[in-house]
Amino acid sequence: MTDPKTLRTWALVTGCAALVGVACQKVPYTNRKQFNLVPNSIMLGLGKSSYASMLAEVPVQKKGSNNQTLQSVGNRISGVAKRPDYAWEYSLINQDEINAWCLPGGYIGFYTGILPVLDNEAGMAFVMGHEVAHATANHGSERMSQQLTLLGGLTGLELILANETKMKPAQRAAVLGALGVGGQLGVLLPFSRTHESEADVIGMMYMARAGYPPKESQRVWDRMSEHAPNSVPAFLSTHPTNEKRKGVLQEWLPNARKKYQRNKLPHDTLNTLWGG
Repeated sequence: MTDPKTLRTWALVTGCAALVGVACQKVPYTNRKQFNLVPNSIMLGLGKSSYASMLAEVPVQKKGSNNQTLQSVGNRISGVAKRPDYAWEYSLINQDEINAWCLPGGYIGFYTGILPVLDNEAGMAFVMGHEVAHATANHGSERMSQQLTLLGGLTGLELILANETKMKPAQRAAVLGALGVGGQLGVLLPFSRTHESEADVIGMMYMARAGYPPKESQRVWDRMSEHAPNSVPAFLSTHPTNEKRKGVLQEWLPNARKKYQRNKLPHDTLNTLWGG
């Protein structure tokens, strides 16, 4: 007769497996199957509260031509993303950091330090599209789901090792510790790189649909290599190399060009605004 502890252990494992099946979704454009456990309502609340906290600690430019361009580009890109349930707010942070970010719900921050890398309106449109894509593809909730699953999986394995083997606590801890490192390098970081490449693709599609030349997406990564060379080994980085990003974008470029030709803006979006 099966031990009750064993039944509880395998019931937990089976239940987790069933939950994984229910939580699968698809990402826009790439159609990648996505694992997502966290309800959208929770993520929207987290995004809103985190946005307020982050902006409270930094200087924000609320006037001027740079902020006007950010608002204009943001509205164009979010308009083609078709998520009216998102807040879509854009803040220009007056700091030299070469960075931009997006929180769940469409709360986006650009640092003035990234403007020379963007160079022009189309460059900003690509990075804006990239950040908007993180929101529409639910990358934040997927990343959180991965972390929750990893923790739950290790907990289930601990139960199995404790009930079905003669391992001592120290031995079980050593096994779980090794698997935890393996999970971090083998699951969480590669998925994060997938998110970045995916956001590049979706962002390029968004910029093209909004009327910006998609080829500028690759030039942004050329300028990024000049301004902020990546010295972190690719397999330990949460971001792909700039060359790998450009290669992925090249594969999708023909499709993006078709969208651009149908929606091309009448003014020069490649005119340098922030050379440096």
